[in-house]
Amino acid sequence: MQSEPTTKEFSILSYIEQNSDATQRELSEHVGVSLGMINILLKRLVKKGFVKIERLQSNSVKYFLTPQGIASKLERTYGYIVRTYRELETYKERVGMVAQQIAKKHTVETVYFFGPNDEFAAMLSAFIQLDSSEDPAIKIIHEEKDLLEYSKKVPILIWDHEYAEALEGSGYSWMNIMQSLDV
Repeated sequence: MQSEPTTKEFSILSYIEQNSDATQRELSEHVGVSLGMINILLKRLVKKGFVKIERLQSNSVKYFLTPQGIASKLERTYGYIVRTYRELETYKERVGMVAQQIAKKHTVETVYFFGPNDEFAAMLSAFIQLDSSEDPAIKIIHEEKDLLEYSKKVPILIWDHEYAEALEGSGYSWMNIMQSLDV
């Protein structure tokens, strides 16, 4: 069995898969390594059986993924997806646990998250939609003006340190969910 491609080799495989007419210069720019290193990496991929090189003219070649190259790329992609899913599940459990602890400690039905409308906010929204128990309810706030309805006695959960700076002098209690589980 062939060894698994390195991160740079995987990047080359992905680029070749989507750009069959790729040049070594384009691969170099995409991967962020020198032309000499691309040449070495391509030779390694050929030796592993992941890439086939076809000479078109004396000064041009075309790169193809072999069936082993496609299988290796798929296997690595699958592994990445599994690891990412496990990580998302860990975050979901952590968010749920912290929200439940805060709601119980402060006897509230809604826990507020305050932060940018970014990937983490999208992930929180997905967690809220997936969690049917809604005990406690979770509300995501992106604008400071929307905090007015919120009690200053219950900590606001943040995930971006810049939002901590916005809350510093406001009188609101807050905690960064990315740093602490203490409630």
